[in-house]
Amino acid sequence: MSIESSKKINFSSEDVRKFASERFGTLKKLADAMGVSQPNLTQSLKGVRPFGALWRERLTDLGFFEWLNPDNKELIKDELIKDSPIVKAESKNGCFLDIDGALELSNTPASRMAQLIGVTPATFAAWQNGTATPTPDQLAALFNQVVALALSARTNRETKEATAQVG
Repeated sequence: MSIESSKKINFSSEDVRKFASERFGTLKKLADAMGVSQPNLTQSLKGVRPFGALWRERLTDLGFFEWLNPDNKELIKDELIKDSPIVKAESKNGCFLDIDGALELSNTPASRMAQLIGVTPATFAAWQNGTATPTPDQLAALFNQVVALALSARTNRETKEATAQVG
């Protein structure tokens, strides 16, 4: 599996522990195979240190991602890493979206934004309070709508300022 494909796969600390147990017998042997110390690996598994790009590369080299999902070589999932200490600290469901910031930037009420991106106000509210996460397509629609509205507001403001200077 390519490094690019492995970047799109969710995995948890528990997945790494199972892989170590099945393929290497112990975490110490997995750490040796990865070229890291066992305490360093343990800290990452406990969430003290996040799994970064180098970790993914080393796990890819060891066949972790093929082991994780042998049926689908081109697996694409949400690009969030389960159990990441950074993401976990942000919200209950493992995703942090600054919906309030998006609404402020676009200068649009939440109910109108929900309508513009094609979701119910209740769904949008769930994203806002962190109890639900948008799909990648919904997230793209939200992002595109916020950018379009923010650029539109900026263009309108600049046009008004230019007209005021001329007149």
